[in-house]
Amino acid sequence: MILLRFFAVRLPSLLALCHGFMTTPRRHCVLSILLNGSLGLLPVTLVATSQGGSVLFYVVILASLAALAYLPPPPAANLQGYRTLAVCVSVTLLAMLASQAAHHFASGFGSEFERAARLVLGILLVLAALLRLNDRSLRYPILGFGVAAWVAAITVALLAWKAGGRPETQEYNAVGYGNLLLLFGVLVTFSLAWRLTRHANAEATLKIFTAGAAFYGFVLTQTRTGWMAVPVFIMIGVALFAHKTSRRKAIMACVAALSIAVAVGASSTALRQRVEMGVVELRRCETAPLTDSSMCIRLQLWRTAWQMFSEQPLFGVGGGKPFAARLKAEEGHTVSRYVAENFGEAHSDPLYTLATTGIFGGIGLLFAYLTPAWIFFRRLARTRISQEYRTAAAMGLAFCLGFAIFGLTELMFRGMRTVSFYGVSVAWLLAASDSAATRCERPPLT
Repeated sequence: MILLRFFAVRLPSLLALCHGFMTTPRRHCVLSILLNGSLGLLPVTLVATSQGGSVLFYVVILASLAALAYLPPPPAANLQGYRTLAVCVSVTLLAMLASQAAHHFASGFGSEFERAARLVLGILLVLAALLRLNDRSLRYPILGFGVAAWVAAITVALLAWKAGGRPETQEYNAVGYGNLLLLFGVLVTFSLAWRLTRHANAEATLKIFTAGAAFYGFVLTQTRTGWMAVPVFIMIGVALFAHKTSRRKAIMACVAALSIAVAVGASSTALRQRVEMGVVELRRCETAPLTDSSMCIRLQLWRTAWQMFSEQPLFGVGGGKPFAARLKAEEGHTVSRYVAENFGEAHSDPLYTLATTGIFGGIGLLFAYLTPAWIFFRRLARTRISQEYRTAAAMGLAFCLGFAIFGLTELMFRGMRTVSFYGVSVAWLLAASDSAATRCERPPLT
C-alpha cells in the first residue's frame, strides 16, 4: 500500500519530468544510443545467454515505440515504400492464425502467436523507428557483431579443448552456434567498407582478425551443412568489393576465395571425418532407414514432416505439441523410438513450417526470406550509390540468404530469440542501406 500511495503521488510528476526531457533536442541522441546499443548487444546476448536475447528484443521494441512517438520522420523515409514488404511479412502471422483457427486453437496458440508476431514487429516496427535516425549512426551496431564473434569463438575454442572433440554450447546446438558464428564473420568482413574510427588501418586489421576468429570457431563446431552457404557469401562479397573490376577478375576472385575456404575446411581432420561419417550414414540409411544416426535422424524427421504436410496441406497439423504427438504416432513406421521420444521439430525450417501451418505458412516463410533479400539485391546492384549503403545491402543479402540456407537442414527458428534476432537485424540492415538515392530509384516491388 505504501508503494501504491508513493506512485499515485509521484507518478504525475515523474511523467511530466520524462515528457520534458524527451521533448528536448537530446531525445534524438538518447533514442539513437538506446536503439543502436540494443541492436549491437542483441547478437552478444544471443551467443552468451539463453534468455537475454528475448529480453533485449522487447527493449528494442519499447525503444522503437518511443522513437516513433517522439522523433519526427525525415522526408520520404517512412514505410510507404515498404508496403509490399509489410504485406509479404504479415503472411506468416496470418498463416499461423489460419492454422490455429482450423485446429480450434487447441494447443500452443500463445507461443505460436508470439513467434509470428515477433517476426512481424521485429521487421516492420523497428524499421519504421530506425528510418528516423541518422543513417550514419546505424553502422555502429556492427561492433556488437564483432564482440559476439569473439565471445562465440572463444567459447567454442574452450569447449573444444575441454571436451577434446566437438563442442556443445548451452545456448544452441553445435550446428546453430556454428552457423551464427559464420554469419557474424561474414558481416564483419563486409563491414571493412565502413569506417567507424579515425584509425582506418587499425580498424581494418581488427575486423580481419575478428572475421578470422569467427571462421576458426565455425570450423571447430564441425558443422557440415553451414558450408553450403559459403559459396553464396563469397559471391556476395565479390559483388561488393569487386564491382569496379572486370567480370573476369571478379570470377577469379570468387574462385580464389572459395578455394581458400575449402582448403581451410579440409585442413580440419575432425571436419573431414564428420563429412566421411555423413556419407557412411547416408548409405546405411538406404538399408536401415530407422537407424539413430545424425543423417538418418534428419531423413526420418524430413520424411515424416513432409507426410504431415501431404495429409493436411492447407493448414498443417499445428505447431508444438500437435507436431510432437504426430511424431510419436509414427513410432516404428517412419521414425524410430528414439526420434519419437526426443524430437519435437523437423530439423528444417521450411519442412517444419509446412507441416505445422501448411502451404500458406510455407509461403510466408519464403516471403520472410526472399522479400527483404530482393530489396537488398537491388540495392547492392546499384553501383551509382555510395559504397557504404551497398555494404549494408550486401550484409542484408548475406543475412537473409544465410538463414534460408541454414534453415534447410537445421531449425534456425527453434527459439523465439532467434526469430527476434532475424527480424530486428533485417530491419537494421534495411534502414542502414536506405539512402536518398535508393528512395528516389526504389523499384515498385520494394
